[in-house]
Amino acid sequence: MPTAPVRLRTRSAAFTCLALLLGCPPLAAETVPLKETKLIIEHNATDRDTGFQAFVDSEGWQRLELIGPQGVVLRFEGKGELGELGLTELFFETVEPENAAKPIAELLEDLPAGTYTFKGRAMADGEAGGEILGTAQLSHEIPAGPPLLAPPANATVPVAEVVLRWGAVTQTIAGRPIEIVAYQLIVERKTDPHPTMIGKWGLSAYLPPTTTALALPAGLLAPGTDYEWEVLAIAANGNQTLCSSRFRTQ
Repeated sequence: MPTAPVRLRTRSAAFTCLALLLGCPPLAAETVPLKETKLIIEHNATDRDTGFQAFVDSEGWQRLELIGPQGVVLRFEGKGELGELGLTELFFETVEPENAAKPIAELLEDLPAGTYTFKGRAMADGEAGGEILGTAQLSHEIPAGPPLLAPPANATVPVAEVVLRWGAVTQTIAGRPIEIVAYQLIVERKTDPHPTMIGKWGLSAYLPPTTTALALPAGLLAPGTDYEWEVLAIAANGNQTLCSSRFRTQ
């Protein structure tokens, strides 16, 4: 009785089977380095909450694990046709408990400082590769928040020629010296975007650490509208702390 043909899930699996049938040893899978691997802490000095964030970029993967000093802490895997197609970028952030409910020192016990390894299986459009690999260093040194200087909280401002100002950060939340490599300024209109749109109305800019003010471009602000703005101080270790405020246009 004839048997049904077996469908191989990937082209690389087909080549491996062919090599075995011909008596050839399969080629050893190569290690594919991840393009980017980041694991950081984000602290909100205004709302007083804290959490973890991570980012990975690659040419394609089907399975990915995050391994820390205490073992595997996270696992992602594509299934079925999506798993065979492969994924590339991945960003995630954890829940950010309020510091009053879960103090920062207690939160940091969840992910100890040290080296974390991103490891998994490469996959790109049905072509399975070798092992994907990358590392990230997690530091527990958290920068202080940048004080927002102008405009004052809940101020009413003109539609044009608005300058946002903040103070420089030089220390951690514990008062130790820290190097700031950039500030990120975010201005968001407090209205919902289109339901199918990824993102929000507004502006986001990464600025050098010597910059502590920015004039908003003409045409960004609409009259009679509420806005929220925040500045993140980004440290050399990747950790970042934000302060936020609001204003309304005339």
